[in-house]
Amino acid sequence: MGMSIYEIDDAIMSLVDMETGEIEDEKRFDELKMERSKKIEDTGCYYKSLVAEAKAMKEEEANLARRRKAVENKAERIKNLLVYALNGDKFESPRVRCSYRKAKSVQVDDSFVAWAREHAGDLLTFKEPVPNRTAIKAALEDGREIEHAEIVTNERLQVK
Repeated sequence: MGMSIYEIDDAIMSLVDMETGEIEDEKRFDELKMERSKKIEDTGCYYKSLVAEAKAMKEEEANLARRRKAVENKAERIKNLLVYALNGDKFESPRVRCSYRKAKSVQVDDSFVAWAREHAGDLLTFKEPVPNRTAIKAALEDGREIEHAEIVTNERLQVK
């Protein structure tokens, strides 16, 4: 098995005289440089392959989600057809049984939230505030000073 990039770098450094900076074995140095270039190229290609595979998986997930949703919608339509056909009656055969069970749920109208804010706040839930990074960035770029926020420039490797 070949050497890792780290091992190649260590081998290259071992060929350099630290006092003079001269290369002790130029042939081996050139071989290691070529091996390092090949290793980096192979690693970059492997990265691209993984990104492409992940993208294909994501697209397939989206396709399966659309198909699942279509099947769920179809099942719901068939269930509504059964509800219409049974009209509250039970049905049973050797292959299927249709019956009803009681379920309780809460239904509120459009005015409930306004009422609850004044009279019963404990009946409401509130999401935690989340920073709107797009708006913060735009405000900072417009020159607005905002405490605890700054625009930071990062370098990202692109492999294509």
